[in-house]
Amino acid sequence: MQEIIQYFNGNPIIYKIFLSFIILLVYIKLIRITNKVLFKTIKDNGIYYTTRKRLYYLHSVILFVIFIILWSESRLDLTIYVGFISAGIAIALREIFTNIAALLIIVIQKPFEVGDRVIVNDHAGDVIDQKIFHFVIMEVTAKTDGEQCTGKIVHIPNNYIFLHPVSNANKGFGYIWNELEIRLTIDSEWEEAKAQLETIVKKHAEHITDEAKNKVHEASKKYMLHSQNLNPIVYVTVKDGFIKLTMRYLTEPRTSTITEDTIWREILLYVKENKAVTLV
Repeated sequence: MQEIIQYFNGNPIIYKIFLSFIILLVYIKLIRITNKVLFKTIKDNGIYYTTRKRLYYLHSVILFVIFIILWSESRLDLTIYVGFISAGIAIALREIFTNIAALLIIVIQKPFEVGDRVIVNDHAGDVIDQKIFHFVIMEVTAKTDGEQCTGKIVHIPNNYIFLHPVSNANKGFGYIWNELEIRLTIDSEWEEAKAQLETIVKKHAEHITDEAKNKVHEASKKYMLHSQNLNPIVYVTVKDGFIKLTMRYLTEPRTSTITEDTIWREILLYVKENKAVTLV
């Protein structure tokens, strides 16, 4: 053993080559162990792939810095080495760090909670779980076609709250405005149709108005909400050769499709029985 030590002392280049080889073997073994642990603990393939790649970049940066220290003839200040390593960690794991920072924002400020209906980066759905690096939603279809569950589970990184607007239908006063557009021919009896549509929309939405007023009062303590007319209403406009009647009313986020279906059924029955009103 003493002879080996003396040999390495007399041949520093060979010593550095041997030590570099040992370090490389240890790092390869460490990477394999890390990948096995990640594979067993992370079930989502996308998250596993991203995390594995980030750790691979981190290992590469650290190994590069170690080799620089080993083969450099000059002795750099320790703070410079620490700076290199810190910069490498920050670059390789920046998404992980931003996801953790976003989790703190979600927990403290609560832009949404489990059970809320949200829209993030064109993905609409109900939040069903919150993880360290991402949250999970049960997707629903676009609002223009009515909100219905698609059955798809969407994993969204936490840092999306920094990059995209977050729309939450359950925050504020708990209701959303819905609008139905009814187009009539220009010669239809629009006054009679408007009166009937007002009757229909009040029948299905007016009971929400009193509840919404109370919730708006409570929400105004937290948000700068201006007073507005919460009663269901029907607007009349003329456009492109037809009369447009727009029904605007409050509804609960998860029952908007059901309410819309019920209202449309009554509208169609009314038009069917009234020959003076014709849909475009």
